[in-house]
Amino acid sequence: MNNDNSPFKEDDIGRTPLFYAVALNDSSEVERIIYSLSGTSLGGQRSALIRHKDQTGMTAIDLAAKLGNEEIRSLLSNELGRMDFFE
Repeated sequence: MNNDNSPFKEDDIGRTPLFYAVALNDSSEVERIIYSLSGTSLGGQRSALIRHKDQTGMTAIDLAAKLGNEEIRSLLSNELGRMDFFE
C-alpha cells in the first residue's frame, strides 16, 4: 500500500479519500485529489483512482450518483471521458 497521505489509501471496505470527499459533497477536495495525480498517459493515476471500485463494486462516480451529487458525478465522469479520449 502507498503512504498514509496517498489518495490510493483504502479503508476496510476499499474506499479511498476520493469516496469520502464525494460523500461529503466536497467538490473542492474532489478536484484537489484528482488533479494532484497524473492524468493523460496510458494507465494514468487519475484514471485509475476514478475507476477504483470498493468492495461492493461501487466507484466514486457511482457514489456521487447514488447521493445525488450531480456536480461531482459530472466532474468525475467528464474527467474520465477526457482522459479516455486522449489516451
